[in-house]
Formats: sequence, structure tokens, C-alpha cells
Amino acid sequence: MRRTVAVVLIALGVFCLAMAPLMRTWVASSLMKTPLDYYSELVNTGQADYFNIEDVEQVEDAEVEAHTTVRADVASSSDETVVWDQFTWIKDGETDFGISSTSRRAGHDRVTGEGVDCCDPMVDDASVTQDGQLWKFPFFTEQRDYEFYETTVQETLPIEFDGVETIDGVEAYRFVQTVEPTVIDEQTVPRDVAGLGGDGDVTGDVEYSVTRTYWIEPTSGAPINLSEDQKRVVVVDDEEVLTMLEGELSYDDATIDSAIENTEQARQFLPLLHTALPIASLIVGVGLIGVAVVLLVTGRRGERQE
Repeated sequence: MRRTVAVVLIALGVFCLAMAPLMRTWVASSLMKTPLDYYSELVNTGQADYFNIEDVEQVEDAEVEAHTTVRADVASSSDETVVWDQFTWIKDGETDFGISSTSRRAGHDRVTGEGVDCCDPMVDDASVTQDGQLWKFPFFTEQRDYEFYETTVQETLPIEFDGVETIDGVEAYRFVQTVEPTVIDEQTVPRDVAGLGGDGDVTGDVEYSVTRTYWIEPTSGAPINLSEDQKRVVVVDDEEVLTMLEGELSYDDATIDSAIENTEQARQFLPLLHTALPIASLIVGVGLIGVAVVLLVTGRRGERQE
């Protein structure tokens, strides 16, 4: 009888040992992928100064909104890569004046979030290869620096781990990317608008800088808050003569709530499948085999004594 029980325990133990790596590498990995049908609407708000090009005047301390839509291109995506199209519209929240707009398209790895060179990547209709982290971070994000693609200067730049915070009860890793003033374009404006003497127009460089802060839920690698403190100015002869846009915009409360809700399933199940259950399965498997060995050894001693 002991021998039969021992054999059963050994079989169960081996099954548990075999299931441990399977849960970590197959079951968990099958869930650790960005959905192919992803869709999101994001709203950033804050106070900002900007130049109203229609009225040719500087507007200060305006309530500004940035509305972003991100939609997965299912037809262009694959099991390993998801392609996202993004459109962002920045406007004056009180007057509805459109300050600027940008568009973007790129493919990224469904697990790591890193850019994949495929599927006609572009920024504002210009073909641009994008690498590094694009929109999100890897599943089980680490407390370290990453490389993150910056669409305005069109460069992959470091984004530094800056600490851990709790947002509405959810742990988040804070990452900060700083872009120093960089010339991104030219702008022609009337000399009187630029505060310069004389008649006619003047052409200056458009300089862009930003401090971008992401709060990343580490299990899913998804942002649950984003703050961008950016500045675009026209510079003539090393002097700032006109502010195109300057201010800090962050996710509004509804966007934060939605982002946190979207990470709930990952936060609940992935740690269990990736860590807790595999370890428990290993412990149970070793324990069952250990009990079986004890039963076999004590059984043989009993037979000898008889």
C-alpha cells in the first residue's frame, strides 16, 4: 500500500515540477502581450502660454488641453508586433483654438514595448524609424534607466528611473526624460510681434525642450500618469523673441482612472502566474517526492524487519 501511495506521490510531484516552468514561460507569457485591438483616448490638461497665429497675439495662462487617440492597426499587426496609430490635438480649452497637432505611427514589440522597424512608421507624415521604448515599458518593468523615443526631436534618448510613488493606491515607477533646447524648425514672424524694431518679417529658429515624467505601473509596463513640461520658442540671434507654447500638461483624473483600470488584470494575475504559483508548484513538487521517498524507505525497512 505504501509503495502505491509513494508512486502516486512521485507522479504528482513530477507533474508539479513540470508545471512550474510552464506556468512561468508559457501560461504567463501568453498573457504578457499588448492587445492587438488596443484603443485609448487620453486627455492632458494644464495652464500654458501660446502664440495665437490667427489673431497674431500672445495668450498667457490659458487652460490648455491635449487630446490623444491611440488605435491599434489590427491588420498590420502580428503575434509578436502591434502597430499603433496616434493623433494628438492641442487646443485652448476655453476658446477651442487649435494650437498644434501631431500624428504618429509605429510598430512595437508586444512584450518589451520596444520599437520594431516595420509597417510604414512615420511622425507627422514623414517616414521615421523609431526605436527604444515607444509608448509603454516592458511587462515587469525594472528599476533602471531605459532608452525612450522622443518624437519631436526624433531621437532615442535616455529616460531615467527616478523613484517609486503610489497613485490612487497603485505602485508606480517614476521615469524622467529631459530634452535640452534643440532646434527643430524655422518660423517667420512679423518683426513687431517678435518685439524687434523695423518693418517686415524676421525668421528665427524654433527651439524645443521638455521634461517628460512617466509613472509606470511595473507589472503591465503601462503608464498611469504622464506629465510634459514643454517649451517651444522662436530664437533670433540667440534671443527668445516669441513663445509658441510653454506649460506643463498632465493626465486629467478620468485618464488616470482609466489607465489604472486597464492595468487591473495584469496586476492581479501576472504576479501569480509569473512568480508565486511557479515557486509554490516547485515547493509542492519537491515535498511530494520527499514524502514518497520516506514512504518507500520506511516500507522497505518494515519488510526487512518482518
